[in-house]
Amino acid sequence: MRDQVVDKIKALAITGFSVSDELPYEESGVPIYNKNPKRFYVDRTQFDSTPVYQTLGGTNISNTTTSVTVYFAVDAKNPPFQLDSVINSLRGLEDSIELAGTHTRECTVTTDYVGDLIVAEVDYRLTRIN
Repeated sequence: MRDQVVDKIKALAITGFSVSDELPYEESGVPIYNKNPKRFYVDRTQFDSTPVYQTLGGTNISNTTTSVTVYFAVDAKNPPFQLDSVINSLRGLEDSIELAGTHTRECTVTTDYVGDLIVAEVDYRLTRIN
């Protein structure tokens, strides 16, 4: 799913922003996206499984949520004029991510101020039964 998200963000071709192929790591306690504003960093795909129904025969039916988080930062004092448009474009990707059997698609955007930066996290969650 991570590769899909990276490819879809690259296809958006957002002016003034770039997409990193690197994972969002920390260097000396500072996240890399705080050091490189206007660059999207896509984290590894995460999985979370919640049992829905368990049978006596040992068959388990579970909801499995697959998620990917995108991080980026911009200057808080002079944010790009298209910041709302960038966030809306990223939110719109949730319907285009392909994962067979998905019954619930969610996208959450959170922003926070870190020093003189606005740091945004876009979390895509797709849930399916298996």
